[in-house]
Amino acid sequence: MTALDPASALDTNGLPALRALPGLEMVTGQLIPLITVLQAERARRNAGITISRPGWKNLVFTGGPGTGKSRAASAIARLYRDLGVLRYGNLIEISAVDLTGATPRDTAAQIRAAIKITGDLVMITGVHDWEDLPDHGQHILRCLYQLLTEARKFHGDELAIILAGHAGPLRGILHASPALAARFPAVIAFPGYTSAQLTAILQALAAEAGLTFTPDAARKAAGVLAAADNGHPAGNARLAVQLLTQATTNQAHRVTTGPQPADPAALASISAADVPGHLRPCDPPAHDQRPGQYL
Repeated sequence: MTALDPASALDTNGLPALRALPGLEMVTGQLIPLITVLQAERARRNAGITISRPGWKNLVFTGGPGTGKSRAASAIARLYRDLGVLRYGNLIEISAVDLTGATPRDTAAQIRAAIKITGDLVMITGVHDWEDLPDHGQHILRCLYQLLTEARKFHGDELAIILAGHAGPLRGILHASPALAARFPAVIAFPGYTSAQLTAILQALAAEAGLTFTPDAARKAAGVLAAADNGHPAGNARLAVQLLTQATTNQAHRVTTGPQPADPAALASISAADVPGHLRPCDPPAHDQRPGQYL
């Protein structure tokens, strides 16, 4: 029998998008054990073996904003679809605060309305906010437990959930609900990025937008990001997004107000003059806003 190759799963089942973003190598490595379990289940299923109790596919993502959780979740949704775990494999993001009602009955109704058993992957963001509720989110967790039970019993396991938030509070919430915690077999840590990784992310996102930094622009951008990050090894990718947005705005003004038609090489390149001399990291988007144009 041919051995199952975790690296092959990474290349063929939806994770190239995750691997392509610099700085998420550690995240990919944490996912390999889960991927091998899914591969083995698919192999048994294809061999005609009945699987009446498949492994749970729910995940916990811990880390701050801008550490790549949404991009990773999108890749995992495609992976689940390709492996036959979920029928459609779309990613549906829901803010944790949107699942809390004025009463327990209202909360249960909101959860039912927001989380549908449709063969998609649901990521609930900001779960650490539940720690501030009077019951520390335990009623919500009981509702989620019931939803997952129904999905497995009546709907062919057509629901997978990712709980995402800050590590300490999220772990505490789950520790108080061991029955639900048992249905989330993997906790994936998103550690943030070094300044060098932020620069690589900046250039990768620029390439996705059809743009290339000149060598001088790349060096200037690296210096700006290093200053904005203050040397901490847990940088926020939104710094790279913010810098790219400012640089592309300057580049767009330059190429649209210069001689026309613009030279194709100029249209596709960001020069050092396009990169601002500093970045103000004090203006990040609010926690409930989308992370930016390029992430």
